[in-house]
Amino acid sequence: MNYRLSIRNIFTYCLLPLACCALLVISSCDTPEKALKSTDIEYKKAKAISWYKKKEYYKCIPVFEELIGLMKGRQSTEDLYYMYADANYHQGDYMIAAYHFKNYYDLYPASEKAELCLYMYAKSYQQLSPKYQLDQTYTTKALDAYQLFLNAFSSGKYIKEVNEGVSKLRRKLELKALNAAELYYKTSNFKAAATSYANILKEYPDVEEREKVSFMVIKSNFAYAKNSIPSKKAERFDQVIKSFSVFKDKFSKGKYLAEAAKMEAESHYLAALSAYEWAEVAPLEFREGLFNIFFNEAKAHSAYIIDKKQQAAIAENVEKGYLLIVKSNYQASEEKKSTQKIPWLEQTIKTYYNFVDKFPKSRYFKEAERMYNNSSEQLKKLKTNG
Repeated sequence: MNYRLSIRNIFTYCLLPLACCALLVISSCDTPEKALKSTDIEYKKAKAISWYKKKEYYKCIPVFEELIGLMKGRQSTEDLYYMYADANYHQGDYMIAAYHFKNYYDLYPASEKAELCLYMYAKSYQQLSPKYQLDQTYTTKALDAYQLFLNAFSSGKYIKEVNEGVSKLRRKLELKALNAAELYYKTSNFKAAATSYANILKEYPDVEEREKVSFMVIKSNFAYAKNSIPSKKAERFDQVIKSFSVFKDKFSKGKYLAEAAKMEAESHYLAALSAYEWAEVAPLEFREGLFNIFFNEAKAHSAYIIDKKQQAAIAENVEKGYLLIVKSNYQASEEKKSTQKIPWLEQTIKTYYNFVDKFPKSRYFKEAERMYNNSSEQLKKLKTNG
């Protein structure tokens, strides 16, 4: 007799019964679908809690959700509700978890789990907080949630974890702000850069990069001033000087001090120079006033200008500025008609005397004298004819 069995016979007599048994076992296993179809609440609870303890969160979540609805108003769902919120958190549904942890705290403020739920409410939002380069809406929400926790449990058992979470979240906001300020500077939007760096120091006074940020306030203001229109340069270089004064007091031995000091010294010179340049190109009727502003700027800054060539340049501009006041009044008189010339001619003579008193040996003396003589003659004729 042939005792060898064909593959078909082996499957028929051996494997098929085993497969049938396996199918029977699988079909008899409890599933979320089976639990949801059951009308036995105690059975549902037992299965959901069992799956929760086994960390099979995807199974227990839909059953907890149904139970909470079925039992509402009839039995306490406090423990089930906590497990439902916690299961969502571990399943990675942080938005849903945040909502239910906060709702649990609002519903059961006296519960022993109330503190934990308020902490987990904040932690859920922290899990949603993205990399610092992205939108930080959830970072802000997490910080607000942690602040709510601190207001409610200022000496709670999760204080250490809360403080660590707050530090991490604030660091993201710091990096976000630093990144924005750096981008402004790189794209030559120096005004926005200066404002952004200054705001970082106000909002995050303990930022790790505070020395560099303080330096970048100076550097941004310096670049902004250099690229400003003539009428705004002087006041903006003055802002660089003010920024440096604050920087020097805080970082007297910092690694950026030498470079910052160089910009500050340059700003003293450029503040005075730009005031002169603005006066030089202003309309005739405004020049005298603007040159007087330049003289004040020169007086205020000269003591701080170290470079001898720059010192000489400012001194030369002061002398020339007094001449240009005479010249501006004289040119303005030439644009007037008849007796309208008189006040401008009188001012030419007055400013001429002021010029020669200050610079009796000026190389511009002959030019000034010529305008003085012409003005005197014209004034005499106008008054005689008048």
